[in-house]
Amino acid sequence: MWQRSYLQRLKRDIDLWIERGWVTPANAEAILEEASRTPDTRRTPAILAILGAVLIGFAAMSFVAANWAELSKLTKLALIGTGLVAAYGVAWQTDRRGHPAFAQAALLTGLCLFGAAIMLIAQIYHIQTDDPGGVLAWCIAALAAAAILPSRPALALGMLLAAVWSGFAHSLYPQIPHLGFFLPWLFALALTLRFSWVAGFHLWIVTGYAWLALNAGPIGDWMGVGPAAIAALVVLDAIGLWLAALALRSRLPRFADVAEDYGIVVAFAVFWILHVIPANEAGTVNGLWIGVALAMALTVLAIGAAALARHRLEARHAVAIGGMSLAALAYPPLMHVMGPAIEWIYSAAFLALSVWLVSYGTSRHSRFLVNGAFAAFAAEVLYLYFATLGTMLDTAAFFLIGGLLLIAGSLFFERLRRRMVKAASEEEGAAS
Repeated sequence: MWQRSYLQRLKRDIDLWIERGWVTPANAEAILEEASRTPDTRRTPAILAILGAVLIGFAAMSFVAANWAELSKLTKLALIGTGLVAAYGVAWQTDRRGHPAFAQAALLTGLCLFGAAIMLIAQIYHIQTDDPGGVLAWCIAALAAAAILPSRPALALGMLLAAVWSGFAHSLYPQIPHLGFFLPWLFALALTLRFSWVAGFHLWIVTGYAWLALNAGPIGDWMGVGPAAIAALVVLDAIGLWLAALALRSRLPRFADVAEDYGIVVAFAVFWILHVIPANEAGTVNGLWIGVALAMALTVLAIGAAALARHRLEARHAVAIGGMSLAALAYPPLMHVMGPAIEWIYSAAFLALSVWLVSYGTSRHSRFLVNGAFAAFAAEVLYLYFATLGTMLDTAAFFLIGGLLLIAGSLFFERLRRRMVKAASEEEGAAS
């Protein structure tokens, strides 16, 4: 279905490009023929080769973990070393003969064997297997291979290993945020942009927010603040990513679309989590948090001003985003002043923001954002329903009335969602 929709849009665009002289009719036919080919038939060999490389790597590491008591140390090292040389040799030969996918698979096999070699040496010389230094060496090797060759699979492995390394380091020192993660992570971003690899950019953002989720507690302990204060900063961080994507859309359009979607999803998800944190678990805010919040707010303001100046953001949407930022930062101190009553005020604010997101998604011609807005609105309604109705009725009436409300609400939301998606599609078609 996605392929058919993409081809229909591409045909309309190519007609326009031919009319404007950007593409010749012969090139247009070649583009359409290539795009019409089934992606699975083009990519299946490469995907199978990469999966085979991963399986070989797991086989090698499992072989190491089996503790081969019957083999000498020299034999073990020779086996791993031979495998490494063979894998890199196959990668070099297949690349020379014009088979880049198989070369990448062989390279990935070699990197997996390199990790197995680290485990083997640790086993032979009785080095602690949970020492994060070995994973860091493996990560550096993967990123170096990705930069030199270049190699997207090696880059993906490097990003995953950076996250694993950070996780190991966090397990050893859970009270301290592991800031060393940012060195390989930012290097991976540079390679991702150099390769113009959108899928890798997805992985880069996911690993970044995974690190943030893992280190949220240590960051809060280091700053001396509660979970609500950290959640507010995460909302502001996600809004900053969102606005940066808008400001840089002309330079990095493919990456900007991805960053915008992640920024919106994280901002709304954490804002929702923020307002359901019990008032008695709010924690404290202090001067350090206020200073960090102020610096982040000024940075977000500057990014938003750049997006406005470049006409990437309408003023009405800027007001809503600014209101969401201020509401997030105000929540931790207001919890101490207003107590549980603030939850209902922010529930209304979240519902209003969800309604606004429908408008924003429609203006961006984004079905993803429109559907996400309805999902956010429905999640808040369900939360309010379970938080209030269940305490007001007995069990039988609760299930009866609740079931009827859920069915009616689901039908209403689905009809409204389809209407908005259809309107966004019609506006997109008219714009084309």
